[in-house]
Amino acid sequence: MDVETVTLLDLGPIIAAILGPMLAFVAVSMRYQHNDTAKTRELIAESSRENRELIAESSRESRELIAESRRENRELIERATGKLSAELAEHRQLSEQRHQEVVRILGEARERLARIEGHLGIGTPAPHENQTGEESGKAA
Repeated sequence: MDVETVTLLDLGPIIAAILGPMLAFVAVSMRYQHNDTAKTRELIAESSRENRELIAESSRESRELIAESRRENRELIERATGKLSAELAEHRQLSEQRHQEVVRILGEARERLARIEGHLGIGTPAPHENQTGEESGKAA
């Protein structure tokens, strides 16, 4: 049996034929991954920028809505306060009228009671009587 020896120089074209496309595939794959990574970074940066803009816009809109709500609340409070003030003034006026009516009726009742007591001869002593209840004319 005769074994032929194969040298590395004989295997060179075979190794080149196998490793060449593999190295080319690895190089193309690395380039593709590099481009894909660069695009991903760009997309992340763009997304981050858009998110910051959206957050800033949302914050601005929120501040505007809060300011508008405060203004509307102040207006509602002022209207309610004005309405309550008007109702309170009306209530005071009505209370004062009723108080005056009660005072008038009480005065009339006192007057009627004084007439009744005078007619019956009872009640407080007349101004010409002294503290002991005797008439000043009889004491003299």
